[in-house]
Amino acid sequence: MADWGHGAVTASGYAIAWQPEPTPSHIAMACAMAGIDWQPRPSMVVADLGCGRGYNANLLGAANPGWTVLGLDHDPSGIAEARQLAAQAGLTNTRFAEADLGGMNLDEIDSLPPLDVAIIHGVWSWVSDDVRAGIVRLLVRRLKPGGVAYLGYNALPASGADMALQRLLRQLAGPFGTGAGEAAAAAARAMARLRGMPSGLKLPRTPMLARLLADPPVLEPSFVAHEFLTKHWRPVFQADLCQDLGPARLDFVGSVNLFEALPGLFCDPEQLAVMRRMSEGPGQEFLKDLCLPRSFRADVFIRGARRVESVAALNGLWLAAIRALSEESPEFNTGTSRGALPQPAWEMLSAMLRQGPARLGDIHRALGGAAPYPAEILAMLVGTGCVLPLFQASGPQAASTRFNIAAAAAHAPHGEDLGDSAGQYGLATPYGLGGLPATALDLAIVAALLDGVAAEPSALARRLQPLLEGESLLTAQGRIAARLAEKLSVWRNFGVV
Repeated sequence: MADWGHGAVTASGYAIAWQPEPTPSHIAMACAMAGIDWQPRPSMVVADLGCGRGYNANLLGAANPGWTVLGLDHDPSGIAEARQLAAQAGLTNTRFAEADLGGMNLDEIDSLPPLDVAIIHGVWSWVSDDVRAGIVRLLVRRLKPGGVAYLGYNALPASGADMALQRLLRQLAGPFGTGAGEAAAAAARAMARLRGMPSGLKLPRTPMLARLLADPPVLEPSFVAHEFLTKHWRPVFQADLCQDLGPARLDFVGSVNLFEALPGLFCDPEQLAVMRRMSEGPGQEFLKDLCLPRSFRADVFIRGARRVESVAALNGLWLAAIRALSEESPEFNTGTSRGALPQPAWEMLSAMLRQGPARLGDIHRALGGAAPYPAEILAMLVGTGCVLPLFQASGPQAASTRFNIAAAAAHAPHGEDLGDSAGQYGLATPYGLGGLPATALDLAIVAALLDGVAAEPSALARRLQPLLEGESLLTAQGRIAARLAEKLSVWRNFGVV
């Protein structure tokens, strides 16, 4: 059988794993943190290279009717699903194409429109050298001056601890084809064999190994297939990635994990002293990679950086809560340390956010204009999952409404028995220019609300699970009530309902 996937796993059927980070709204926050002049515009061309099943690309198109969103992937089953979701949501501004990034000739590349944003999430570390070279060729020829690129990839040295594990899993999986479900079945076989091996096996005790050995299992075979059964899985040093991107003339901006711009949050005094003696860019980023026990980097690059005053850029950001805010200042975990905003500061800013969206500069002024400073406030609020940025207070909602209904029909047609199915979803929000994190139950509730069902637990339970009775019905109503208490005001603030 032809290896049209270039050694990458195809037709694995992995669960939707939507994340807010690989989106223009997070890219904008990273640029503001770094003092780089870039913001999303009403009209842009965004490309998701390696779009998979197309959920993120369709969500971005639904939230931004003025954008053209392109999704390219080598897997025809993913492209077919992406097109189906776009059709069901009535989206006319999303386009999907089956594409071999390693084999696209220059005429094919030049047939694409010039790009404002390129999203390359979970691709670079998993593909062959010719595909990497094809990505760079595409960026060279199609990314506009002033355009931004996001790359999410496995980074060294932390990912190096799992290289022997990846090799072992491929051997335990044995041969498999490209047919639907074959890779997932091979991964399930490898996982079972791994759990049956002697406990004295000399593998580094990494977080990934712990997840693979968990009983009951916590990882889907489709995820393991996609992550580990590719022939070309190779984590990279950040400096080597920057060198490979050199022909595209990209400047490194920073990480969408905003706390990484503030080494004082995760480095000890001796590490900070060493970092100050190193040059900005690859040298300091390498030291961060030595200090942080994280295997995945999520970096932003720009083609032609224009500097602005970082504090001014940060102060202009509007923020809105995306969950119910606790009374106690939430703890933030960098991987090497834990911290929280001072309780008095938290009480003041959380009170402001409970009243509605607030500008970061106004929050800082309300705290007296002293520490914590805007960058620290933003990193802590975003890092603890409390807020996302708002870019407009109103906007066209028809496309996002259609997408949210279609997503619920595809992934939570009956509220998933009023539980949470596998997968991480997003709800399209026109005010945030992207999405809000959502469970399958959230999708089902929002779709019912958009269809006119009252925001009342008993009415929603009857719509989602009309056959429930007695204790089961009361349990369902309780679950729905908890989600409404947590999320209803958030959905309203972001224009979802």
